[in-house]
Amino acid sequence: MRCLVTGGSGFIGRHVARRCESAGDEVMVLDNRWTPDDPFPGRALDITAKDELVELFTSWRPDAVMHLAGVADARAVLADPVTAMDANVTGTAAVLAASAAAGVSRVVIAGSCWVYNAMRTEAIDEDEPFLPTGAGHFYTTSMITKELLARDFARLHGLQCTVLRYSPIYGPGMWPGLVVSAFLRAAAEGGPLTVFGDGSERRAFLHAHDLADAFHRATAPVAAGQVYNLEGPEIITTLELARKVSDLFGGVPIVHREEPTRRGELVYAQRFVSTEKARRQLGWSPRIGIDEGLALQLAAAGRTAPDAEAASR
Repeated sequence: MRCLVTGGSGFIGRHVARRCESAGDEVMVLDNRWTPDDPFPGRALDITAKDELVELFTSWRPDAVMHLAGVADARAVLADPVTAMDANVTGTAAVLAASAAAGVSRVVIAGSCWVYNAMRTEAIDEDEPFLPTGAGHFYTTSMITKELLARDFARLHGLQCTVLRYSPIYGPGMWPGLVVSAFLRAAAEGGPLTVFGDGSERRAFLHAHDLADAFHRATAPVAAGQVYNLEGPEIITTLELARKVSDLFGGVPIVHREEPTRRGELVYAQRFVSTEKARRQLGWSPRIGIDEGLALQLAAAGRTAPDAEAASR
């Protein structure tokens, strides 16, 4: 299978490209940060460059497109919604148009659990409709629009798309703004770990290896036209995560502060998000829990937490 990964030089895109390669697929990367020393062949291209995308897609003829390019930092989206909408919405429309023109068999689209903010019920499955009152954040709106575009291209052009709505991701190569990365970096420097607000926000952190596996499984025939919720194996609060990281480093201090740029972000409350559909149809379930994931992250960084060092002496 020929797999083209948009945003393939980024954190998650790189993991997806490696997963495809490990399955024996031929991989090409499309990313505005791509350079010739990238591990994968590719092209440096803006995701909104419609004509260039059509030319590339029709010449290389991918079987599957893994679409991850866009602005993933919600705070950056809040600060500059026009640029973000151009990348997330116009860019997605351009990728879907190029895929339809090239006869791509499947487009797997990076969605987000943030769309749950636009849903009413406390038990969420893939059939839960979006509220017409809106999403409450520019990032959420862009993610909903990506899903609607996928439906439109399927209906109007017969393009087979699959949307993966996933919870916050962490793992090797993650960018510094992600909370797991920020906590580990701060702990390695002796602290403190900064928790915004009271730290009661609940998250089901999903390891990048598990997500990459889901992307590849989503190319299966059964996934055509489907949406899948993907969650990590456990839900913890931000404060609980901070305490886990603090304990790994011998009890570094934790501080709290308010951050106005985080208004309107994802709220889990007491919601239950079902991943049963992904398990049933794709045979997918998350394998890496947060404790194992933190240990893997330390190992990937070539570090050992102080308490582990002491135990090995």
